[in-house]
Amino acid sequence: PLIPADLVGTGNIEKVVTTVVPDTSTGYALWLNNEVENSGIPEEELEAHLEQFPDETIQVPDLAVFYISFRMTKAPFDDPQVRRAFGAAFDSATYVNEVRQGQGLPMKHFAPPGIFGAPPIDEVGVGYDPDFAREQLAAAGYPDCEGFPQVTLLGYSGQSTLNWIEFAQGQWEENLGCSADLIQIEQQPFSELLAATAGSTPDEEAPHMWTLGWGPDYADENNWVGDVLWCGNPDNRQKRECNEIDEKIVAAREETDPAVRIELYREIEEAFFGPEGEYPFFPIFLRIAFVAEHSWLDRIPALFGGDQWYTWNIDQEAQDR
Repeated sequence: PLIPADLVGTGNIEKVVTTVVPDTSTGYALWLNNEVENSGIPEEELEAHLEQFPDETIQVPDLAVFYISFRMTKAPFDDPQVRRAFGAAFDSATYVNEVRQGQGLPMKHFAPPGIFGAPPIDEVGVGYDPDFAREQLAAAGYPDCEGFPQVTLLGYSGQSTLNWIEFAQGQWEENLGCSADLIQIEQQPFSELLAATAGSTPDEEAPHMWTLGWGPDYADENNWVGDVLWCGNPDNRQKRECNEIDEKIVAAREETDPAVRIELYREIEEAFFGPEGEYPFFPIFLRIAFVAEHSWLDRIPALFGGDQWYTWNIDQEAQDR
């Protein structure tokens, strides 16, 4: 009732309740019991769900890009060659196709298609290149991972994240020779992971690597490289030191010529994720997730910026049946 008349929209919902759950399986159980309108689908349930509920499934490309990040001041990841090696040894295409069952697009740089200033998806960044990865690790002094210390990879809680970090562990063993016991994997609730990886957390208490993702607040590259990776951000999780990349980030932010901005952002993405890139993290995939959604709900999913609840409609008679 407090929404201005010109923003009321076409929806018929008076109150929206968002249920926060510890993992996808919990939310999906609520959906199966008709207690919520939509839910994510656990990876282990996806095949059966698509067969049983083909008319109550949508796929949403929400522009969220997921990555594995490094604490750049914590050895051995204080060496960019090591960071490049670990990034280039991860087969994103296989991960998306086999582990995520096709729910995404492999990414070699940070900002995805649809974001102003994002380079074309296949033109910037190293991506998966196991030969390059082995060369980088050897150049860092760890040929075939000999002498490499034990490191930690922290993921947030949930089976899908466990699948992700176990896949990473296997990739580094297969492509770099780093045995699984060298990559200690752990999981924590998301809020605890954010605290453990905060820039203010001392290196000795922070993990070497962690899982994270970013979805846009507005459709511009500054919201990606600027708001996530710029060294001047209040919470510099990777503990990046300022350099010429950051000067370009500021220049691109302040530039008024769109063509100049596009070229600057291409150079910035290459400086982060190219063959000589800094690699504060390595992008893995753009999420295009299947969503379980009851047929009594009529809505247009928002790709970013928040759901437009005021356009949602529920067919109460259909729901009651």
